[in-house]
Amino acid sequence: MGLFGAGDPPCPAGSICSGQARTKVGVTYRNVNVEQPDGSIKVVKQPRGGTGIYHASTTKLHSNGTATTDVYIIKDNKWQKAATSDDGGKTYTFDDDVAGAALKNDLSDPNGALHKNVDANINKAADKAGLPPTTKKSLLESNKNAEENDNDVDDSSKPIAANTGPVATAAAGTRNSFGDQMFPSDLAETGMDVIKFTMLEFKPRKIGAGPGGFGKVQQREKGRKGIGTVMLPVPGGITDQNNADWGDGRINPLQAFGLDVAGATLARGLEAGAVTAGEGIKGLGESKDAAKAALKGLFSAGAVGLDPNEVLARTQGAVINPNLELLFKGPALRPFNFTFQMGARNEGDSLQIMQILRFFKQGSAPQRTEAQMLIKAPHTFQIEYLHRGKNNKFLNLIKECALLSVGVNYTPNNNYATFANGAPVSIELTLGFKELDPVFNDDYKEEGVGF
Repeated sequence: MGLFGAGDPPCPAGSICSGQARTKVGVTYRNVNVEQPDGSIKVVKQPRGGTGIYHASTTKLHSNGTATTDVYIIKDNKWQKAATSDDGGKTYTFDDDVAGAALKNDLSDPNGALHKNVDANINKAADKAGLPPTTKKSLLESNKNAEENDNDVDDSSKPIAANTGPVATAAAGTRNSFGDQMFPSDLAETGMDVIKFTMLEFKPRKIGAGPGGFGKVQQREKGRKGIGTVMLPVPGGITDQNNADWGDGRINPLQAFGLDVAGATLARGLEAGAVTAGEGIKGLGESKDAAKAALKGLFSAGAVGLDPNEVLARTQGAVINPNLELLFKGPALRPFNFTFQMGARNEGDSLQIMQILRFFKQGSAPQRTEAQMLIKAPHTFQIEYLHRGKNNKFLNLIKECALLSVGVNYTPNNNYATFANGAPVSIELTLGFKELDPVFNDDYKEEGVGF
């Protein structure tokens, strides 16, 4: 039946048709100062308001290389033609009884979300028809409008630019643009502190000799442009915990002796190693009787394949001194877990929640490659606590993270309840992250809490 009982989108014979999608029109923006990890201030545009409309487009290519595109929207629970373009989306004529002012403005604006989404469908139609690049280019207003804006709920039919790389190129249909989401929709107007998730295309660190020495692992690339954001109210239970990996370390006298010999051999050659070994043996000859007996038992046990400590315990009631101490094993990566309770006030809110779920679920999914020999890593995330548009200096900073788990409870109140469209009234979203890199001493740049 399609959305709201409107049925499937129109698809006239001989046309290449898009699937149904949802785009917000009439969105306004305000400038917000956001503090960057390096302490600088960046002015970003924060979306406000707007009305979500469901739309679809049909494109018919003509023999002379031109195209006619019709844009349909759901109005009064049925698909109605709102606009037509005969020049590849450069200009549109509108049906005034169907198209409202916000739709007209957004579709007429080359930078409008709706304009970009429809242009993406025109580009897809040209690709399916096998038009040569020069002909296809003439259909489009600009190259940038061949890219998806992606405010859509259902994006399965839209062309998505794939990752590029010499080895692992993501398969067609891989999503690399997720738009900007916010819940509730008036969050920016409340003045509340927010937590911001910025999705990043994963970039592995480079390894190799270069400035800094042999085998140096380069720092992870910073300042990469995000491919989508979600802003939510700061949830309860936010914590951070710094850990380091320490463990028991042991070295007995014989091992220490062998280490001395090996070190001398590697540093100064075989002759120096032999001298060191000779000095150790000489020292053994001058040692006390108890030490001689212990070493004799140790060598004897080794000769017959027994545990030296077991032999010494049986014969002398003692064991070899292990020189036990707690040793540093390496850094540990910090985990971060968040739980959000999201209740929808209306069907529009429920659809917005579904977009946010899609954002995290699809963003954390691994990516197939064209050759299907390799699997690319999922996208990664930058997490920020914002107070009045800036990083909250009293809370911890978080390095780039992988999203390890996405949990959704569709009945958080143990009660199944939906709107007329079937969307749940409320959901509980649980996210589990872990930082890609450990926190080091020199990461603490300024006084305060920081990392």
